[in-house]
Amino acid sequence: MNGASGGAALSTIALMQALRPHGVSCAVVCHDSGSPDERAQLRDAAEGAALFLPLYLWNRKLRAATWKRPLLELRQLLRTGAMVGSAMRVAAFARTTQATLVHTNTLTTPEGGLAARALGLPHVWHVRELVGPGHPFRLPVEGRTLGRVLALTATRLIANSNASAEALRPWLVSPERLDVVPNGIELDTFSPTPALPAGPLRIGMVGNLSSRTKKHGLLLEAIAALPRTLRPLRVSIYGHEVPGDTYVAGLRARSVELGLEDVLRLPGFDARPAHIMAELDILVHPADNESFGRVVIEAMAASLPVVGVRGGGVGEIVVDGETGLLAPPDDPRALAACIERLSRDPELRRRLGAAGRRRAESLYSLDACVRGVLSSYRRACAA
Repeated sequence: MNGASGGAALSTIALMQALRPHGVSCAVVCHDSGSPDERAQLRDAAEGAALFLPLYLWNRKLRAATWKRPLLELRQLLRTGAMVGSAMRVAAFARTTQATLVHTNTLTTPEGGLAARALGLPHVWHVRELVGPGHPFRLPVEGRTLGRVLALTATRLIANSNASAEALRPWLVSPERLDVVPNGIELDTFSPTPALPAGPLRIGMVGNLSSRTKKHGLLLEAIAALPRTLRPLRVSIYGHEVPGDTYVAGLRARSVELGLEDVLRLPGFDARPAHIMAELDILVHPADNESFGRVVIEAMAASLPVVGVRGGGVGEIVVDGETGLLAPPDDPRALAACIERLSRDPELRRRLGAAGRRRAESLYSLDACVRGVLSSYRRACAA
């Protein structure tokens, strides 16, 4: 795993726990990041069989300033022993835990494939990113070269959405090795949001405040474009906040410029998604560059209507006009129009929310995800 925090980590922890009744025990190797609580949660899911060490992240560091990228690359080459040392440690841990299959939870970390190849084990490579030109993740090799690398190191591939699969599929030497298995959540954790109490309409977004790709600012621009007659509103953006982060400071400053300081709340990170959904009437997810969108499924499970954008995984999860409303990417006025429509129509919110719950039950349950992953495991072991 490339980290103990975020949606991918939560999905993997839930998957590990759900696989256990099917006779699959898991040991985990994770990049040495995450809070002590997040590491403890991951260690518990692996029943103590967890190793935290620096892993080589071979994406191109596009989120860092250009002048920093060579320094970051040098630092991680030294920390991982040019990737060879870290791959050897993964292989040693796999031998110690008597692994029979290696599952790499991200396309951005190659050690799992190298270790599996060295040990002669089947390797399932899980693609949870949108990769390639125009997407957030760029690898040092792409196109048919990446396809050949994957052919040599991956027995099977799992994509978490059709969006991530289609970004990768044209490059694959053996596209028949690619399975699409959407992430799943434990639906019983969520219950329908209670009826709207007296008071302001509650609009929310969930997205790590250290991530520039979540497009938090787009939500601010959309809220500012709403008619004043819709006030009072309460807008909450949940997510990790790094002290001193200039990006967060910019969001706060922009909210003041837009006259939103009285409606905007930044409650910070909350590890209880069901609790977050119970505090909202509408979930807005303005990012179009994500391969999936776990928080959208959580909102649907809680019978909340979703306002999203036509792009990435969110554009395929939300059925426009049926389970939520979709706007074009990077269009705050169109996003505002969707929010306004839902704000003025409680019955539409109820209808879309109920349909979203049914869609989550049909396609995005944890059981459905487990069945898909087990099928990939069986195919990998039989190859």
